[in-house]
Formats: sequence, structure tokens, C-alpha cells
Amino acid sequence: MRDELAEYNVKVIALSKENVEVAATHKQRDGLAMTLLTDSTLKIIRHYGVEHHKAIEVSVGKFNLFGIQLAMVPSIKTMAIPTSLLIDEEGIVRWIDQTDDYRLRSHNERVLQAVKNSFGDPIHNG
Repeated sequence: MRDELAEYNVKVIALSKENVEVAATHKQRDGLAMTLLTDSTLKIIRHYGVEHHKAIEVSVGKFNLFGIQLAMVPSIKTMAIPTSLLIDEEGIVRWIDQTDDYRLRSHNERVLQAVKNSFGDPIHNG
């Protein structure tokens, strides 16, 4: 959607709850051209109210003592709700779209319609 959004001077910024290293790996692996910010403390995610309270990510870690594995320790991490926000230059949220399914994101048509509804006619440079 890069070209369509550029007509409206809309910039795409992705926010990941992962740490910088993990987010950078995902950005490279998935070939993402957008700006990717990290929020491992969930400060921004909580500010916009998109912390997922019904789902948790469970990972199992190793507990080692002198290099000997003694137990498996479960780790519970809060997840963010997959959310698309359209925020204007004043910081006002103009549109929000969410899903409980971490695999899904907003459809292109829905995003473009929200941009049109919020900002009117595209900006023509030339």
C-alpha cells in the first residue's frame, strides 16, 4: 500500500513488543521497508490501550545451576492486540482496527477507506 498511502502523505510505522534484536531479525527476515519501533516495556502499547488481556505468550526457559539443567521454568509474557491505528499529525487517533487473532491485520481496502474518510482528497505533488 506504500504508493496509495504516499498519495495522502501517510507514513507507516510498526510497533513491536519484542526487543530491538528480535525486531530487527523479523524486519530483515520479512523484508519490511517501514520504520519498526520496539516497545518491550509495553509503555506505548498500554498508552493506546492495546495490551491483550485475554491472551498470553508462554515460553519455557531453562533453569541452570553450574551448567546443569535443573528445571523448566515457564515464562508468561503479555501480548499486544494486533491493531492498526491511523494517527494524524496532531497525535489524534482517527481510526482504529483490532483483531484477537495475532495472525491477522487490517485489510488494505479498510485502511485505504479510513485514510480517505479521515484526510479527504490525496495530496498531489507536482
